[in-house]
Amino acid sequence: MVASTAVEWEDTPADEARAQRAAEIASLTGLRGLAALMVVLIHTSGRTEYDWIGLPTFGPVSLFVISGFLLYRPWARWALGSAERPALGSFFLRRATRIFPAYWLVLVVVAVVIPGSRPSDAAGWWRAVTLTWTYEPQPTGEAMLHTWSLATEVSWYVALPFLAIAAGVAARRLPAERAVWLCVAAISLSFPISIAWRLRTEQADLAGQLTYPYWLPSFLFCFAAGALVALLAEAQRAGIVGLGRVEAFLADSWAVPVVVLALGLLATSPLGGPTGFVPVTFAEDQVRSWSAMAMAWLLLASVVLGRRRLPLNRLLGTRWFAATGRWSYGIYLWHIPVIVVLERDLTFPDGPVGLLYRLAWILALSIPLGAATYAWVERPTMAWSRHPLLPWTRDRRERAQGRQTSASTSAHPDAPSATAHRSSSPDA
Repeated sequence: MVASTAVEWEDTPADEARAQRAAEIASLTGLRGLAALMVVLIHTSGRTEYDWIGLPTFGPVSLFVISGFLLYRPWARWALGSAERPALGSFFLRRATRIFPAYWLVLVVVAVVIPGSRPSDAAGWWRAVTLTWTYEPQPTGEAMLHTWSLATEVSWYVALPFLAIAAGVAARRLPAERAVWLCVAAISLSFPISIAWRLRTEQADLAGQLTYPYWLPSFLFCFAAGALVALLAEAQRAGIVGLGRVEAFLADSWAVPVVVLALGLLATSPLGGPTGFVPVTFAEDQVRSWSAMAMAWLLLASVVLGRRRLPLNRLLGTRWFAATGRWSYGIYLWHIPVIVVLERDLTFPDGPVGLLYRLAWILALSIPLGAATYAWVERPTMAWSRHPLLPWTRDRRERAQGRQTSASTSAHPDAPSATAHRSSSPDA
């Protein structure tokens, strides 16, 4: 198992056993690596006669589900009264440093190496730099077209605190079990919102807008699915609810893999539409998207709520998968520019040898680039965002020290525990 970084440890519940936290982090990281590899596979096979290989939409959808889980988890702890509310300044800074520095590096390299994918004017550069190009009628250049998912991710970053605070303030006024159900209901609203958005955009062109399928409402149900896992995990840890039947299902060594395989077959069946990068009907797109979300949800639930020694969790927690997961963002950023350059400069043979040749070249370049980007850009910028001299980090540290001092001076046997759900103040 790969040793976890301080950044990864900070985003997990501190009261879990170290071995359990390490196993969960490794498996979660491996799941992110699996999603990135699926993206590379579908973008590679889709340019060959073997475009049926891969799972359409699974890669970005799975990354959205994982993001929903990771980012909502601290908000779930706050809504259930077992932690302080996340600091907004720290939240937005950490999200910005997580996404933009590595993305800007790739954007500049693409502008130099692939002029055809370079923004054409100042307005285009501004939209590219701020990841707002999806709100214009025309998409961006080919080498950066895959960054639509980053634009969707950024809009989730902006929306999440407001949605979580609205639900959390109401939940903290209720008894523990009712608070859980209120949060479940609030999260579940995302599903009809996504359905309504998709139906609306199917029936109208939004004044010629070609990129509306990339907007957050279309994929809000994916983030919500991950947030639901976070809420259930935190409610279970706090002893508020039990997950008896869910746990029994996830405890079976083969239940999740078999259902995931069945969903994958459904997504790639004629119900999911033709293979390759071709238009599909509204119904076919829904089969693909919702099947991919269900697959990602089951895999995430198995990692978070299932037993650590399940074959699937152990596979995802291996050194290779965990390393690929750490480098996954860079792999995701670099693989399309790599594909564009290789197709421009190399001639690939036909047949299965050509597919393997392409895949070998793309992985041989994208993985080292992803690893280098993680080591030299992502980790330093994430570490900087947690620097103790930054004012929002210092404030959080002082509050934590204040809580420790208060706990150490409270010796009364009836003093409320750290996991008490409610106090007289709604903002406690």
